[in-house]
Amino acid sequence: MALDLTGQPLIDQLNFDQLLASGAFGAWSEQAQTLHRDGYCILQPRSDTFQAMIEAVVNDLEPLLAEPLMRWESGEEGPPRIQDGWLQHHSVRALALEPDVLALLAQLYGRQPFAFQTLNFAVGSEQHFHSDAVHFHSYPHGFMCGVWFALQDIEIESGPLHYFPGSHRLPYLSAHALGLTPDAIKTEAHPQTLFESHWREAVTARGFRQERFLARRGDVLVWHANLLHGGEQVLNRKLRRWSQVVHYFFADCLYTTPMRNFDSGQGGAFLRNPYDLATGTCRYSPAAWRELGFTPLTSASHS
Repeated sequence: MALDLTGQPLIDQLNFDQLLASGAFGAWSEQAQTLHRDGYCILQPRSDTFQAMIEAVVNDLEPLLAEPLMRWESGEEGPPRIQDGWLQHHSVRALALEPDVLALLAQLYGRQPFAFQTLNFAVGSEQHFHSDAVHFHSYPHGFMCGVWFALQDIEIESGPLHYFPGSHRLPYLSAHALGLTPDAIKTEAHPQTLFESHWREAVTARGFRQERFLARRGDVLVWHANLLHGGEQVLNRKLRRWSQVVHYFFADCLYTTPMRNFDSGQGGAFLRNPYDLATGTCRYSPAAWRELGFTPLTSASHS
């Protein structure tokens, strides 16, 4: 594995072409090219147990979502999801730690990845397109990514995932960058909406084209921290779109929530101490956190 020596993920470095020619990405060269150019790549893990892992996740979570799905079908509620199901379900944790995914991320980024959050969906999310980098990011920039596991074949009417190739090269955003105040964020029930007009304008101004991901069961999509992506409208609420999203950080960084990053007079950067799914503990111990010069951990630090 090539190492990051510049404070940038390998797939973001200016000498990417030289790294590619030198064989720095090993067996993952095709994925490295696509992630660098378009902001996403696709793989199919090679493990003989991968399909069984997928089936285990669906079997574990389907009973939990039976009633919410009935309310979703009748229009009483929005699309249900399970956040951080890895805490209760070994199957969710095992999928998040799939060896081929971890190997690919280490090779493409030049640092060791660790999973810190899982989201499971039975139907399409219908989310407005967005960049994950406003929700969680890193110092240095770029050491975060999302991975989407298709747990079944996806149909057009089930509200597939969509994304805008090339949009990962847009500037990273924060509350501070858009001139948002702590009060504006605090009083908005869904703060992401404060960023959405900016993303719509950027898509129009740069002429980004939208693509759908009509995945087959077992397809895995990796997206760059800043790729704009969302969920299409669900046209048939009887259809399922079982999927698992895992967010990964990388070693030797500080981790932050840019949606809550302000200038120094308004509180400065919102640092977080994320969980590492592999260990079940926060990435930094209280002692290590103090050694970095930060105040003791609070519940907000690892939200």
